Amino acid sequence: MNKHLSQIDTWLFDLDNTLYPADSGIFQQVHVLMGKFISKRLGLKIEEAKKIQKEYFRKHGTTLRGLMDNHGIDPDEFLDEVHNLDYSIVKPNPELRNSLTKLNGKKIIFTNANLAHAEKVLSKLKIKDLFEDIYDIKLANYIPKPEMEPYKDVIKKYNVVPRKTVMLDDIAKNLVPASKLGITTVWIDMGYENFSDDIENSKKYLNYQITNLPLWLNSIIKE
Repeated sequence: MNKHLSQIDTWLFDLDNTLYPADSGIFQQVHVLMGKFISKRLGLKIEEAKKIQKEYFRKHGTTLRGLMDNHGIDPDEFLDEVHNLDYSIVKPNPELRNSLTKLNGKKIIFTNANLAHAEKVLSKLKIKDLFEDIYDIKLANYIPKPEMEPYKDVIKKYNVVPRKTVMLDDIAKNLVPASKLGITTVWIDMGYENFSDDIENSKKYLNYQITNLPLWLNSIIKE
């Protein structure tokens, strides 16, 4: 491991499309359920609901935040409904577990999803026991990444020393605030286009760009 990474004592991991492949089908289910929720609650055709879903995600960081700000939607009701998923498609990842086990330092999930969803995904991957805590959207007072406030709260809550911390995320713009706070950033390029991301303007804030999380973790452990 290079000198800088050998001094890391905290690892902040995003959850969705980071600890499991983007093509797993989980987030596709979430998108469908979000569209149905918006359509039902706002009395819109599904096509119009999906436009609002994307617009709010892009403008507010999460669709939920947009629905809260513009329509007073109850966040727990929304999260319960859109995470009513078939989790059986998420399979254990022994390679990921092995690399995480060898990784020194505390490991924390930092996600815009809710706790129940995160726990189910981590349990299916069989890596839940490897994480010290899950910082979810409710702990963040429903303020999503990439707003700066939750990053500062994570630092305070877990006594994080930014120069000794790495954050990993599949959305490049979510790593910009972390970088500005002095955290080493790792962008996991899953090879799909995220309409809400801003990769071009985020590049200067990315310390590492990778495509395979277990492979990268193994490579830095062996260095």
